[in-house]
Amino acid sequence: MLDHVFGEVSARINRVFSVLGLIVFGSIFVPPHASAQSGLGIAAVVNDDVISMLDLNARTTMVIDSSGINSTPETRTRIARQVLRGLIDEKLKLQETRKSGIKVSQADLERALQDIANNNNITVVELTNNFNRMGIPITALTAKLESDIAWQTYVSRRLAKRIQVGAEEIKDEIARIEAAAGKPEYRLGEIFLPVDTPSRDTEVRTMAERLVLQLQKGAPFSALAQNFSAAPSAAVGGDMGWVQLSSLDQALQNVIQRMKPGTASIPTRSLGGYYIMFVREVRTSPGLGGGDATIRLSQYHVPFTDMQNTAALRQLTDKMTAYTRGMTSCQQLEAAGTKDGSLMSGSLGEMKLSNLPDNMRAILATLPPGQPSQPVATGGGLAVMMICQRQDEGRDMEIIRTTIRKKLVNQRLEVTAQRKLRDLRRAAFVDIRL
Repeated sequence: MLDHVFGEVSARINRVFSVLGLIVFGSIFVPPHASAQSGLGIAAVVNDDVISMLDLNARTTMVIDSSGINSTPETRTRIARQVLRGLIDEKLKLQETRKSGIKVSQADLERALQDIANNNNITVVELTNNFNRMGIPITALTAKLESDIAWQTYVSRRLAKRIQVGAEEIKDEIARIEAAAGKPEYRLGEIFLPVDTPSRDTEVRTMAERLVLQLQKGAPFSALAQNFSAAPSAAVGGDMGWVQLSSLDQALQNVIQRMKPGTASIPTRSLGGYYIMFVREVRTSPGLGGGDATIRLSQYHVPFTDMQNTAALRQLTDKMTAYTRGMTSCQQLEAAGTKDGSLMSGSLGEMKLSNLPDNMRAILATLPPGQPSQPVATGGGLAVMMICQRQDEGRDMEIIRTTIRKKLVNQRLEVTAQRKLRDLRRAAFVDIRL
């Protein structure tokens, strides 16, 4: 009955286990005082449901281990409240889904556990035994599975009905994507920590600062995003995909523009809470894409092997850019290579744009014929490329419109789901007893 959401949820849980491999096989330190308290107290009351200290201790252990954080009594104490907020959200989701008559069967949970076990090349019995040896009941995992599956079912059945995307909106998005072609585009990661009330601002900022500290100590960004981020992208390690800066809040734009690939930002206050941004890659936007092209290509090549020498690489890049700037034909580009005796300069013949390496395709996708490219690393050196002739293949606009519609629906559905959860928090009776 839940096949349409089970696969997605199972894949999300599997990513945590398969990429990190820590919960199943790692060694976990459980402080004696935490174990002693775990079964003796109540961590929180959520409407009519109780979250025990046992629940909190088990989930904290899972989060610490899968996030690559050193497990110490101090660390456990610091993140316990954030972990508890996640458990509270799970209770609220289950309460709402049960009101709507949505139930997750034992068979669904068993299938989810089987998927996790298969992904780690062990049996469900071995998975359960590994949890038991570490002092974690397997219910700590099945509780999260149940909440995720039930909530995804609720979102797809109840909230999706409210989402409408019109033809004009799709047309506007196509125009926006086309206008962005040739401009810088960023593949970003995010960790979002919401500030529900002004009184929690300092607490949330402090938590964000601690996560940045863990990143600096080597904790994987994707693992921290999966365990701490409140953004929908948490399910995929905080990966936002390729993003135009203009689509982000101005505060985030200001931070990202100063960042280099492979770096994380300081906590940044924006709408709704604090963000920690991670720049994975930067590229030139290919625009709408969707259609291939056959191009006849030439290059002017200069051998260069010391790519780690940034000063020399920059000097050569600037020199090649200046040398080829005024050229307007492939004949001029090829003649320059012949004059300099470059064996790899000249015509490269005809080829499909889609068959080129990613770095070259990103540069050539929007390059007009007869215009020199920026120098690109290839063939043991740098090359300035030029398209001599280009034949674009037709794009299937119906497929493109369908893809964009799904994208817009998913974006709005994520926002709607977050608003629903926020409303559930505000209406709930929550008594935190830590």
